[in-house]
Amino acid sequence: MLEVSESKLSQYSIHHVSENIMLGEEAYKQPEVMLEAAFTQLAFHKIDTEQTFEFFHESDIGLNEVYTFAKSIFDQPTDFLQQSQHIAKHLHSVSQHPNIKPGELFIGLFENCLWVDDVCRVLSIVKIEDKEIFLDVKNEQDQMTVQGIDGVNVKKIYNMAVIIDRGADEAPIVLIKTKKKEDVVYWQEQFLKLRVADVAFYKTNLAMTACKKYILKEDQYSNTEKLGLLNKTLDYFRQEEDFIVDDYLEKVFDVAEEGSKDVLVQTIKPFETVISESAIAKAEKTYRRKIKLDDHVEIQVNVRDAKQIEQIIEVGFDEVTRRKYYKIYFDEEV
Repeated sequence: MLEVSESKLSQYSIHHVSENIMLGEEAYKQPEVMLEAAFTQLAFHKIDTEQTFEFFHESDIGLNEVYTFAKSIFDQPTDFLQQSQHIAKHLHSVSQHPNIKPGELFIGLFENCLWVDDVCRVLSIVKIEDKEIFLDVKNEQDQMTVQGIDGVNVKKIYNMAVIIDRGADEAPIVLIKTKKKEDVVYWQEQFLKLRVADVAFYKTNLAMTACKKYILKEDQYSNTEKLGLLNKTLDYFRQEEDFIVDDYLEKVFDVAEEGSKDVLVQTIKPFETVISESAIAKAEKTYRRKIKLDDHVEIQVNVRDAKQIEQIIEVGFDEVTRRKYYKIYFDEEV
């Protein structure tokens, strides 16, 4: 978990990256309070702290450009401007595809951050490609004035990287956020050159996502059966130490068409792994607990036991009205 509520932005620079590059010529220090708060939101807004990455290179980690520039900043903060310019030049070199938009590059060095329980420094890199028009409303000498300002929305999702310094003896931890899936290749693979640090988390998350997608899309299951299978899936990942496809299918699915099972096996076989508890906690938030009906009706089900769902919810068809219905059993209202 990354905590930045008590952090301090010690210095930052801004560059412009487009077909032509414009390098900032100053490292700004100790911005005023409101500006620092805005930059802090820009640097860390909705960054995913659960999935961590690490820098890599096929032959020598020292040849990974962003790793080398970031380490130089951490080792010698007085070289911040020069190293931030190097980062901007490297981004420019991998941004030549016509689909990559021009924009400003914010690079900031934050002190007094917390990663888990350790105080650390963090280097934030944000590529800003979109600007918006804001209304600047002022009341001066009892007279209102309004003007439009072209500016940056600090709460918007941009391509971001947060590099956490863990000292000279440990490799930095990297967190990332991309504006869209298409940016992963150039931002994560070409610019930063990262690989997943926690493989178990990565594979567990992909496996649970794929299982959920399969269950929800299969027309052979009713809504209540889908809820039951989702809960069985969650129980499987909570109770087992390893995700093994054949074992999962045997314990979760009583009946399924062989063709459909084959599709699921092919999809999730590469994700067999030691199960990550933190990945389960993340996936649980996305597992649907609702039965959606027409006429804007939803039934919220917070029952984990699949057999219990079958005991409290009954599905039927009314021959008189020619409509489907749900019958729900309960002991008392709360």
